[in-house]
This record gives sequence, C-alpha cells and structure tokens, in this order.
Amino acid sequence: MKPYERIAFMYDKDWGKFSSKYINLISYVNESQRYNPTTFLDIACGTGRLLAELHASRYTCTGLDLSEDMINIARSNIPDIEFVISDMCSFDLNRRFDVITCAFDSLNYLLTPVQMSAALKNVNTHLNNDGYFIFDINTPTLYEERHFGVIDREFNGIKYRQVLEYDKVQRIGKTVFDFGNGDSEEHLQKAYTNEDMEAFLNESGFKIVNTFKDFDLTERDEKAYKIIYITKKEK
Repeated sequence: MKPYERIAFMYDKDWGKFSSKYINLISYVNESQRYNPTTFLDIACGTGRLLAELHASRYTCTGLDLSEDMINIARSNIPDIEFVISDMCSFDLNRRFDVITCAFDSLNYLLTPVQMSAALKNVNTHLNNDGYFIFDINTPTLYEERHFGVIDREFNGIKYRQVLEYDKVQRIGKTVFDFGNGDSEEHLQKAYTNEDMEAFLNESGFKIVNTFKDFDLTERDEKAYKIIYITKKEK
C-alpha cells in the first residue's frame, strides 16, 4: 500500500489533531512580527484539521497533499476549502500566499537534498514578499532515541502493529503499519539536523526568525527531538 492509503481515516481522527497546534505558532507570528495575514496554504495538509480552524477564523485557505486518500477526507470534512492533490516539490498554483505551513514533520518525508531544496524553493515562489513559512522537522536525536521497536495498537476495533526501525548511517527512519495478512504501509523519513536546515533555508531564500523545540514556544536546544521553524521570505 502507498503511504496513508489505509491509515488516512486514523490520521483524521487521531494524529491530525496535532496540526492544530500550529494556531499557537501563527498567533506568535502575528503578534511578534505585527503581521496580518489573510491567505494561507498548508502543504502536506493531511485531512485539513489546521485549515478547518483557520477557515473558521475567516482566513482564505488552500490545502495541498500528495495523498488522494487524505485529500478526499479533507474535502468531505471542509467542502468550502480548495484542496489540491500534488507533490510539494513541484506544485504550481499560479498565486502567492501570506503564510505557508507544513505541519507534523511532513518535510522529513523528503529523503534527498534535491527533494528538500526543490520543495523549499517552491514554497518560496508561492509566498508573498515578506511572507512566512512555518514548519517543523524531526531530528536525528528523536530517531536515535525513540524510533525503534514494535508497538501494538488498536483503533476503532482495528488491531495493528507499528514497527519502527532507524538506519543511523543513512539517517532514514522506517515505520511499517502492519495490519496482518500482508496488509501493510511503509513510511520512510529522513532525519535532518538544524545545520542541515539552516543551509537549505539560506540557499532557498529564507531568513530564520526563530526556532523552538515545542509548540509552547520553548527555546530549541541541542537535544531537541523536534525543531519548529518560523521563517520569512527574503526579498
């Protein structure tokens, strides 16, 4: 199965709620930068949980995701929002936005420097001058310390196993959702350091405004499992 083909409905009811934590980050940008955005694009938007909250606040919103299964749920949940099925490395919406978000370590799905550079440059192209890109990545520390073993799970009566592996040399984390009888999904993610991301952002035309290790705006440190980036498009 392709990623999120089977677990899209689980994501909507469970993991998708984490993306709504971005409301706190958006409020931080609005207040600290005295910024008043009106248009939002959420790439790797999943089932649209973040956009639903922004739409309720009367922002103009667009969502984009590579997974048709996720987008179908998003369109069903929020029919008033435009959703596009496309790759974050190559989408072309022919317009720009005040804020672009990419929540819940979605950029870790970009496994090569070529993919990461392409995605960031594409995001930059779709931002208005002085627009903001807000995203988070999982670090090697998280994968080394947490991404291993087998977790038995149950969701709405469906039992499955979550098998976690990490290749420290290649910095590739693998997650297999095993539903039994050969029914499984495999997800691959690349671990990126802050130094990696600083280089990618610099070459793609972004200035880092601030970084945090949690959604409560705790300052980033060298042991952070996750790094949240507030970045601004440079003219």
